[in-house]
Amino acid sequence: MAVLLKPWHRRLLLAAAGAAGFLVLVHLILFFMPYPELDQYRSRSYGLAVRDRNSRVLRVFPADDGVKREWAPLDTIPPGAVRVFIRSEDRRFYFHPGVDIISIAGSALRNRRAGRTVSGASTVTMQLARLIRPHGGGMRGKAGEAWDALRLEAKLSKKEILELYLNGIPFGSNIEGLPAMTRARFGRDINRLDDSQALLLAVVPRRPGLYDPANNPETAVTAAVALADRCGLSLSEGDLRRAALEASNSGDPEKAPFRAPHFTERLFQTIRSNTAVSAGEKGTPPVSLASTLDLGLQGYAEERLAAELSGLEQNRVGSGAMLAIENDTGAVRIYVGSKSWFDDESSGKIDGVRVLNQPGSCLKPFLYAMALDRGFTAAEILPDLPTIFGGGEAYIPSNFNRRFNGPVRLRLALASSLNIPAVYTLERLGVGAFEEYLVSLGFDSIRGRMGSHGTGLALGNAEVSLEELVRAFSAFPRGGEPAEFRWTGDDRYNSNIEGNTRSLMSSQAAWLISDILSDRASRFSGFGPAPSLNTPFSAMFKTGTANQFQHIWALGATRRFTVGVWMGNFSGETVVGRTGSSIPARIVSDILSAMEGSGETRFTADRDHPGGPVPAGLSEAAVCSLSGMAAGPFCGGAVSEWFAPGQEPGRCSWHRAAGTLVYPAEYQSWLTERFRMGGTDRESGGGAIRMPRPGSLFYLDPSLPPEAQGVRIETAGFASGAMVYLNGVLQGAVNQAGVFMLPLSRGQHEVIVEDQFGSMASVYFDVR
Repeated sequence: MAVLLKPWHRRLLLAAAGAAGFLVLVHLILFFMPYPELDQYRSRSYGLAVRDRNSRVLRVFPADDGVKREWAPLDTIPPGAVRVFIRSEDRRFYFHPGVDIISIAGSALRNRRAGRTVSGASTVTMQLARLIRPHGGGMRGKAGEAWDALRLEAKLSKKEILELYLNGIPFGSNIEGLPAMTRARFGRDINRLDDSQALLLAVVPRRPGLYDPANNPETAVTAAVALADRCGLSLSEGDLRRAALEASNSGDPEKAPFRAPHFTERLFQTIRSNTAVSAGEKGTPPVSLASTLDLGLQGYAEERLAAELSGLEQNRVGSGAMLAIENDTGAVRIYVGSKSWFDDESSGKIDGVRVLNQPGSCLKPFLYAMALDRGFTAAEILPDLPTIFGGGEAYIPSNFNRRFNGPVRLRLALASSLNIPAVYTLERLGVGAFEEYLVSLGFDSIRGRMGSHGTGLALGNAEVSLEELVRAFSAFPRGGEPAEFRWTGDDRYNSNIEGNTRSLMSSQAAWLISDILSDRASRFSGFGPAPSLNTPFSAMFKTGTANQFQHIWALGATRRFTVGVWMGNFSGETVVGRTGSSIPARIVSDILSAMEGSGETRFTADRDHPGGPVPAGLSEAAVCSLSGMAAGPFCGGAVSEWFAPGQEPGRCSWHRAAGTLVYPAEYQSWLTERFRMGGTDRESGGGAIRMPRPGSLFYLDPSLPPEAQGVRIETAGFASGAMVYLNGVLQGAVNQAGVFMLPLSRGQHEVIVEDQFGSMASVYFDVR
């Protein structure tokens, strides 16, 4: 049955429908109406929070206009904090269209009764509208603000409005937005803001100079207590006072984090210089960047470097730098640019990781890697003799200890960092070819000075950076390929920082260099026991000192990590009083220990060769320790060496029957000079083992660990650095007193001692 409406009912329905249609039309007009100020506001820059790999904040950079302003999506802001701000500013936020008529009426009534303005009626949307398009006040300004609020409600959802508002509230002190204010007053991310802290911050926008808890904690607490009652929160005044005390503590470093400044500055400048990246995707700026840095390791590295530098002021070592990476990924874990960013006396703001300095012997591993790739073997005999190199200008290198060792195997020449064999090798390979080899490993600093280095390049006369050295050194544990550094967890930003390199190093050469630089016995003659290089896990090391002692270096690597340290002065002043390369070596060793002793790598590193598994094609053979040829029946001692297919040497021709040793002709002058200067007797050999006596019997003490027990080998008549072999295996070299401590192990043993002149002696003994 049809329902008949009275005429006034029909008129009422038509009026309602017309009003609804009118509102829809107005909404559509407002939605499509251009609002350029809103677009500009939404695209403004925000600060960049750089974090470490575990999300700990390293540093927060201000926005482009210098304001402390951070962005946080609404769903990362605690709901309790959101409710507090809505209750404080606009309790009917979700129910009005941008303008609250009820609030306007109530405010007008209260102001009329008071005879002055005692309350406003601005909604959250109106406050946001004023932030987007500021005005000078008055009725005209308020009318424009209300109009803009209606436009905002038509264009944005309530969530979007609230998000823009909370990220843009002015708090004074050059701080905008709740996320930035949370960090500035409580030293934490917005997602950790609790209710008492939110209450204190919610009252600040009313009058920042009066209610900021950092400046007026009592006033802020009083206002926050009243707001807590309105919000129905059961917080005590004591809770709010504790929060206010925290806000007023200006000494909290978390409120203005400034960690790894050279690293974060580099990231920030690189990202900001790329307009596309800076603007982000679809207008959203990058506001939080997860880097690869490990803050725990970074802090330890800074402390370790500072501790060493504090004891070197009298030696004129004013600064240092450190870089450590993860080999598999290239992730930068440690980046120390100087002794201290704030130390202006030593130019602390200079980034020592990127400064070019002469690396000394640190280039030798790359030279010998190239030699191995060009047909040399690790047993290749190189001359360590007084030699004049060069054409128009004579170049006469010498070793660090001013001694000449005659014929030395390539392994010993590199492990002991001998200078003359390195220059000799470079002469054979060619300076230009070595420059190209270095460029292929990422030494871009050499690219612009090709042809200007001469044979001094073997000893590090080129200027390179610590960054280049660490990247190239990582090629050894990485099978010949230098690491591509990763600075952040987002590859969009990594691609803008480093380019690609094309390595010329083979996996076999990389592994052999790793093996040589981790060979403790081979470096003994050059460095002695070198306790700083003896780690509880397998590691490779190389140190370097610039020609005039301005710079001291150390590089180290395990299978997993590569570390480099530079120490010296940005001014180029020479280091005085000590040679120093053992100092950065100690730091590198300690840093590797810290990195290998953390996380999933712990207790496994000792089983890993720095170069990884032996590459296919390399095979092991016994060679004469003196000639580098295949060990024969007359050789005093044999050592193991690795060879590529077809490179195995012929039988030793130096050692002959009846103990005769015949050196090649090129070593005769050196040999004669050595004997003239007081070496061993050419005919008798002169060397003898005084202890133990032949046929001695030793017993292991069951109450002591085996590693704490040893046999004292005492010698006389040998040249310095004579090598000690146990059952044909090289153990090390005697010290200056001619003594060597040999670890005990059960069985029958033969000990042979031989020096570089062929003087040899042996003894048998038993251990039970």
